[in-house]
Amino acid sequence: MYICIAGKNKCAVNALKLIIKNKIKKSNILVLPNNSDKGKDTWQPSLKRFAKKNGIRIVKQTQLYSVRNLILFSLEYEKIIDLNKFRSKSLYNLHFSLLPKYRGCHTNFLQIYNGEKYSGVTLHQMDKGIDTGPIIDQIKFKIKINDTAYDNYKKLMFVAVNLFKKNFTKIINKKYVLKKQILSKGNYFSRKSVNYNKIISVKFKKSSLKTHNKIRSLIFPAYQYPLVNEVRVSKSIYKNKKIYLTAATDYKSKY
Repeated sequence: MYICIAGKNKCAVNALKLIIKNKIKKSNILVLPNNSDKGKDTWQPSLKRFAKKNGIRIVKQTQLYSVRNLILFSLEYEKIIDLNKFRSKSLYNLHFSLLPKYRGCHTNFLQIYNGEKYSGVTLHQMDKGIDTGPIIDQIKFKIKINDTAYDNYKKLMFVAVNLFKKNFTKIINKKYVLKKQILSKGNYFSRKSVNYNKIISVKFKKSSLKTHNKIRSLIFPAYQYPLVNEVRVSKSIYKNKKIYLTAATDYKSKY
């Protein structure tokens, strides 16, 4: 049996740590990093770097196609996995939303932007669709009214690892129950559905919860701070129907 962690960031690294602690032989552990992982720690730890440091074999997706006894876990893996190319069907994804809502991309941003009161992570078996496979388990948590996209992402990563830990043994031993998704009760967003360049600037005259949600959904220090009425903003607080903003002093933007 081979166990593969595919993905990026702290959640993938911590999942790999849990596998190592489970006394799985290192020769049976594989790592599939994202193409964007250059093997150096940035604002997040590098999965590739951690694997190299701990003697874990790094593979390409094509190398996994012929592995019969493969169990793969995707934690923020960026490429689409074509099940038809895999000999194994034991492929699982930890998706950063409460499926069937927010299938696809930009899940964290959209949940804050739309003012959702709850978020969570879903563990599901992959099928031929995008985040449409049957659900194994979910962990739900509350989004606080002043949480930014960055705050929420950190929670999502933490919860993803807890969900992985909770279900790892069940999946290895194939002792889990699958629940079919009712896709009509959810929604899907493609990578092109959000263009951050076009929404990074926010203008308003009167405070509203909708405006607050838009501002905080764009606060993610590793990538950008929104430009609100021509001022870069690092914090938005909504209290008594008013928005209180904090100017960014450490501004650096991807855009």
